[in-house]
Amino acid sequence: MSIHTFRVEGMSCASCVRRVEKALAAVPGVAHAQVNLATEEARVEGAELSLEVLGRALEARGYHLVSPTDEPAPEATRGALLRLILAWVVTLPLMAPMLPGLHLHLPWPIQALLSAGAVFGAGWPFFRRAFGQLRKLESTMDTLVALGALVSWAFGLYEGWRGSMHPPFETAAALVSFLLVGKYLEARAKHRATHSLEALLKLAPAMASRLGEDGLEEEVPTRILMAGDRVRVRPGSAIPVDGIVLSGQAEVEEALLTGEPLPVPKGPGDGVQVGAMVHGGALEVQVQSAGQGTWLARLARQVAEAQGSRAPIQEVADKVSAVFVPAILVLAALTLVGWWIATGSLLLAWRPAVTVLVIACPCALGLATPVAMAAALGSAARGGLLVRQAEAMERLADVTDLVFDKTGTLTLGRPTLKEIQSPQLPREEILRLAAALERDSEHPLARGIRGAAQALSLPEAQDFRAFPGGGVEGRVEGRALRLGNEAFLGLPFPEIPEGTVTVGLAEGSTLLGLILLEDALRPETPRVLDALRRQGLRIHLLSGDRPEVVRRLGTQLGIEEARGGCKPEDKQKRIQELQAAGAIVAFVGDGVNDASALAQADAGISLPGLEATQAAAPLNLLREGLDPLLQAHALARRTRSVVRQNLAWAFGYNLVLVPLAAFNLLDKLGGPALAGAAMGLSSLTVVLNALRLRNAR
Repeated sequence: MSIHTFRVEGMSCASCVRRVEKALAAVPGVAHAQVNLATEEARVEGAELSLEVLGRALEARGYHLVSPTDEPAPEATRGALLRLILAWVVTLPLMAPMLPGLHLHLPWPIQALLSAGAVFGAGWPFFRRAFGQLRKLESTMDTLVALGALVSWAFGLYEGWRGSMHPPFETAAALVSFLLVGKYLEARAKHRATHSLEALLKLAPAMASRLGEDGLEEEVPTRILMAGDRVRVRPGSAIPVDGIVLSGQAEVEEALLTGEPLPVPKGPGDGVQVGAMVHGGALEVQVQSAGQGTWLARLARQVAEAQGSRAPIQEVADKVSAVFVPAILVLAALTLVGWWIATGSLLLAWRPAVTVLVIACPCALGLATPVAMAAALGSAARGGLLVRQAEAMERLADVTDLVFDKTGTLTLGRPTLKEIQSPQLPREEILRLAAALERDSEHPLARGIRGAAQALSLPEAQDFRAFPGGGVEGRVEGRALRLGNEAFLGLPFPEIPEGTVTVGLAEGSTLLGLILLEDALRPETPRVLDALRRQGLRIHLLSGDRPEVVRRLGTQLGIEEARGGCKPEDKQKRIQELQAAGAIVAFVGDGVNDASALAQADAGISLPGLEATQAAAPLNLLREGLDPLLQAHALARRTRSVVRQNLAWAFGYNLVLVPLAAFNLLDKLGGPALAGAAMGLSSLTVVLNALRLRNAR
């Protein structure tokens, strides 16, 4: 058995995934087929697999299989946009006579050509998919759209040839044009789905300094490094591989990778991971894993698997198509036969049958969700939320459990001043001297001290020296000062609170004062969590930070489940457990270690900051703080309400008017022409209702 991965073009919904998997599984030699809609990839397991045979199986269903080594096809969004523009360019002149005061009446042959441009030009993908499904005796909304547009256009030819003043060509064109709006929105959302994997892998430096046997450095692409190679990583650079430190002392900032908010001292024998930032010294690292073998590459694969394994929300139109489409086709056929028998005239029976097809065309049904989502997405962006996947916005409204990361999510994610203890000098003087020593340092603790001293005037530090993992020393205003931890200063510190980092300022053997720093809570965290609980949500905390620190924070915030020491796969597994128990889960995080959890959750929400984290999450908060999270949840619930109203109108429209059309009660009022107008009114109602979301917050 061998496993091959191929790219599949032409998929647009969950039903497409099922058809592709079914078609591939039916090919002789295929043992298993799994399709990822987000990455547009098919993973096929079997013996003696032929790309040509697999491709023919999918072509028969209206899809296209290409090798992943081929050049990517042009963006789907570009093709969808071009079809949308073409459709409306030819449709608007046909709809112009409906506008009051605009007397534009084109000859019917011109109308037929314009309508054909929309139906058979821009709308050709509907026909291609419908024909592919017809060969397998299957039907979807594409079947109804293609048949309705074809029959409407053909009936327009018949009416025009008979000399009718208003042949219903605009009905066929408008049907395709309106539905292409939704298809364009879908294409845009899907095009962004694979960006998360690219952004994650970009965290690994493209170049590395490899050391030869003679000790000389050579800049080489990271992708050619192999296990056993040695690389040098300088201060301020990211580690390019997973490996073991051979020599050197430095502090490594791993907050985005592990959730630990403070730098970790690293020396010979310590393990390091790709993407971590080095401070205070250079490291010589022996490569253990590079390229696709690193933890970062494994994390990218976890993200892809989570995106593919999660069952996306199906549009209601897809859910009912298995019953609705065949029912309408049967009803139209029965209407034709019934009136043919009743009147003895096929021409008289043709009109009510066409009216049934036209009035049942799912224009409003197709617009119900995408137009509401389009309005909601604009409102969300103005409110500080970027929605990358509309399904996640829908899911957010139904969330039952909300899982938070700690560092940078519930907390600020950086060391901040908590307290200054000094029996000898004023606290402001201790802070001023310490900040002067750390004036030019990029160490996270140094940034925390300087941040607290922004209002102070800082003197210059002379003879500055840094000791990785210990502290710094220098002369400030003629005083020889040292700033660092207890071991570095060689002076005893009093007991400090758990979760707090303490640095001391010393002059000679005298301890002048202590500076206590912590990863402080966001000011709004308790209030936001209380508001979410009042809405009935269960709150969880999963963090890579130390278990004792996480438990203490969970107790402080009243969170029953607070787990520390969680690796990325631990977070993803816990979310899977909640989902298996029936929960609808949202995850809020900001670090690279959150990427797989963000992808696994029904609604993954990232905070501002790292591009890779935002790319892995379908929902991105654009403003600092957790208040936009509350607003996003409220908007999602309001959007769900509007979508349900739209769907109720769309179904109610068909429920009432289809029987009237079947009994020919609409013929005296215009028949197919009235059906087209009613279809337009239904779509307009749906659009106007959706536009109420534009100013929602």
